[in-house]
Amino acid sequence: MPQTPRPAAITFLIVLYSIFTAIALYRVVQFSAFDILSLAVIPVLIGLVIKAKWTKVALFFHLGLQTLVFLALSSTALIAYQITPEDVKLEFGGYNIPVLPVAGLSLLLLCTQWWAALTYHSRQYLK
Repeated sequence: MPQTPRPAAITFLIVLYSIFTAIALYRVVQFSAFDILSLAVIPVLIGLVIKAKWTKVALFFHLGLQTLVFLALSSTALIAYQITPEDVKLEFGGYNIPVLPVAGLSLLLLCTQWWAALTYHSRQYLK
């Protein structure tokens, strides 16, 4: 049986999840920070690279988890902003980061992952 070529959307996910995996492993080594959202990307990446039968389930589980966390955090931030707008801020390394660009980038990354997972060629590849 001839092997189907890897679609560009799957290649994009592999590159993106490789970056996420590097960040997750850095957090584990540097800060001893273990969390399922960061580390769950590792089996998804492995499944995409070796084209395992369980990859589709792991991918959609991970995307669902990311979506749920994004909705929970954005809902909490929106409620907090309604109560005390001056207290809703994002700081990293002592620098204030505007919340709107971070939220926009997060939403863009999430939507792009869903698009890449749901394209016709990706679904055929993961079948």
